Amino acid sequence: MNIPTFSGYTGSVLMAIFAFTMQPLIAIVGLTLLTVQAVDAKMYNLVALNLISIGGFLTNYMGEL
Repeated sequence: MNIPTFSGYTGSVLMAIFAFTMQPLIAIVGLTLLTVQAVDAKMYNLVALNLISIGGFLTNYMGEL
């Protein structure tokens, strides 16, 4: 299994965990790992959506501190 594939699986598991915990840090890490897979697959529209979502979760996370 290559790194982007493993990254995608791990990111998907983290996003599923996020759905139950609603912890923004888990979503940030999960989306970052999914972005690695999207870059490898050259799906740049998904990369853009992931980066926008990461930015949103980062602002939410910074507001909690």
